[in-house]
Amino acid sequence: MRNIATEPRLFILSGGGTGGHVYPAVAIAEALLRRWPMVRPVFVGVAGRAEEAIVPALGYELRTVPAVGMPRLSDLPGQFRFLRALRAGISSARAIIDDLRPDAVVGTGGFASAPVLLAAVGALLPRRRRGRPATLVHEQNAVPGKLNRLVGRRVDRVAATFAESLRFFPRGRGVHVGYPVRGAVGSVDRAAARSRLGFPPDAFVVLVFGGSGGSRSINRGVARALPALLAREGLHVLHGTGRYSGADYSPAEDTAAIVDSLALPPARRSLYRAVEYLDPIADAYAAADVVVCRAGAGTLAEVQACGLPAVVVPKSGLPGDHQTANAGALAEAGAARVLRERPERDPRAGEIFGVDHERLAREILDLADDVEARRRMSEKARSLHVPGAADRIVDEIAALLFGVDHSAGLARSPTG
Repeated sequence: MRNIATEPRLFILSGGGTGGHVYPAVAIAEALLRRWPMVRPVFVGVAGRAEEAIVPALGYELRTVPAVGMPRLSDLPGQFRFLRALRAGISSARAIIDDLRPDAVVGTGGFASAPVLLAAVGALLPRRRRGRPATLVHEQNAVPGKLNRLVGRRVDRVAATFAESLRFFPRGRGVHVGYPVRGAVGSVDRAAARSRLGFPPDAFVVLVFGGSGGSRSINRGVARALPALLAREGLHVLHGTGRYSGADYSPAEDTAAIVDSLALPPARRSLYRAVEYLDPIADAYAAADVVVCRAGAGTLAEVQACGLPAVVVPKSGLPGDHQTANAGALAEAGAARVLRERPERDPRAGEIFGVDHERLAREILDLADDVEARRRMSEKARSLHVPGAADRIVDEIAALLFGVDHSAGLARSPTG
């Protein structure tokens, strides 16, 4: 076994399916490289998902394992497919771990995280304790999902965004760290970002997105609100529609069809810009005056880091309705306005959720006209941001590897 105190270290970071699971892993990789410049971060994800586009573009190595999301317990065929994929994923992840011999395996949730962490702790084929890498999982939400609860009972450490989620894990194994945000988010110069994106210095820029996969309710809501929004002098809309399509919905195509049907005058139409994926999103945040977004923990952490006034549309029907709780907490603090989804009928997809586009337009225009309200919301958002989460996670990894005393910054005797 190589001496990790003196030789280059290798860490596996696993989390994917959506950008909300990939980007925390990227933030942790950045913090690892700040702490140990010789480190080699290797990401493990799922082919065809967000990580396949994000990770290589950032210059990191990516390997893949088979994995699928956990279905409802009542879906017996889905449960069978899930268990079969989980077993295959654990086997594939074990081969990667045996090949790379990482010092630590860190999971941030998503399809790939569970099989990789379970392989690291010896699921299916037990490992001797001394031969295992250190293991840590980051739990994003106040109410953990089923897979993270399972994994959290086996790993060495659980790092949580919310202190209240620690009650779901074994006593003494969890630590409250906050949400790891990439270094560029909240630190980009506004004027430079607007110049790169082609927005006038005095424009009022509305940033809209629903995550890497897109949000049908947000996409359709903002598209239908465009006649009202673009009638305001100087207002521009930057819209990240999402790049991942399903059997009955293509975010970019569906949104474009609605916008085309509006027959906007060319001068107004030029004030609306749709892209499938906002990259780099740090520029988009820096250029924006207001953001319309979902209420996932990662999105809200980034919005808070940037101090952006937000119109938040929580996704309905999620386990524990955690996005509604997240949005409510932000609104109660005075940092956001919340617009709830409502059921509507789609000719192809059947019953879906949508948003009131007229109210969405009113909320955005009201903020555009109220400089003082935006200032207060911005201050409140920044006050909610807890910086340094990624570095605290690296502290925990260091403690697992070397017995680091965080308060003194000194190493105790190395752990076995």
